[in-house]
Amino acid sequence: MKKKPFLLVVLLCVFAFSQSTNTVFMAFTGDLMVHDKQIDYAYDKTSGKYDFDYTFKHVLPYLSKPDYTVGNLEVTLAGKAMTYSGYPNFNAPDEFAAAVKNAGFDLLTTANNHCYDKLEKGFLRTIDMLDSLGIDHVGTYKTQRERDSIFIKEINGIKFAFLSYTYGTNEIKPAKPYHVNMLDTALIAKDISNAKSLNPDFIILLPHMGNEYELAPNDSHKKIIMSMFNAGADIVISSHPHVLQPMEFLNITASDGETKECFAAYSMGNFVSSQRTVPRDAGMIINIKFEKKEGKKAAIKKISYIPTWVKFYDTAGKPDIRILSVYDALNGEQGDNPYKIRLHDVSRIKEVHNEAARMFQNKEIPLENIKNEYEFERTKK
Repeated sequence: MKKKPFLLVVLLCVFAFSQSTNTVFMAFTGDLMVHDKQIDYAYDKTSGKYDFDYTFKHVLPYLSKPDYTVGNLEVTLAGKAMTYSGYPNFNAPDEFAAAVKNAGFDLLTTANNHCYDKLEKGFLRTIDMLDSLGIDHVGTYKTQRERDSIFIKEINGIKFAFLSYTYGTNEIKPAKPYHVNMLDTALIAKDISNAKSLNPDFIILLPHMGNEYELAPNDSHKKIIMSMFNAGADIVISSHPHVLQPMEFLNITASDGETKECFAAYSMGNFVSSQRTVPRDAGMIINIKFEKKEGKKAAIKKISYIPTWVKFYDTAGKPDIRILSVYDALNGEQGDNPYKIRLHDVSRIKEVHNEAARMFQNKEIPLENIKNEYEFERTKK
């Protein structure tokens, strides 16, 4: 008689372990930009080549650890013949794209207002360059067929659909209407419908929109994002403002009456750029952990963020362009200052920490309690 309960426990344990659970760890960053000062800094006169790997050196662990890392490429890769340049018509050296690849980026959204800065020739070369490096990309296309195909990525048994759109191309009309996904709500709804027919676990939209340098999304921005959720999107992570904006969980009720949890991040700021006017020097990495248990619907398990800051000069006043997590920067400064951070920059980094805490945690977090990564709590609307 005593063996039966023991056998039952064993069977239950075997059953529990047989229920597989798939997980995916995905990271998202803000804008990847290359202005003139970055081009000059990366140039090696001896070799005649450019080295951008240093820029990402200190955030490499945060970008390479996830199963899939996503960023917004806001430059063209039009080649040296078209002259490397920053604002207003961006054209970065190919070495920048290689550094992005080396840093751990897997997918780049290319639909943004600068994607046609070097016209059709530069636009097409950008796509070719990303393809040659094996970097996934969404939002810009060489053919109508490619544009109409939904980009699906299956990672660890969980399927994701990615879609990307831009509000405009700086008044430069694309040579072909299918080259760039424009922010058209009818088109977006159609694409989401097509994506749903492929049965992904999550539909992720990466729109380029909003007002630059504003610290919160405007009503128009939020209205368009709500239309994306109502059409069936699960996650919307947008770019363009170049500063941090809030993020939130939302409860969305579909037409069939089912309510689902969605997530919106309105702007992740600049991950790297030469924009130094506060608060354009700050950014973040959003980490999302997905989970899918056998027989159950996939869900967002956890969302967290890592505040980042772009260092531009060292203590001697010399250019030193690199991305640092706020935690690493402040902890390093407390010791022997390995990053050679200027005193007034230390004050700015502390501000970045406090601004992020107020925006995403809705509270002050004393610096003695600083963390590298903070969980974003589920307070749904």
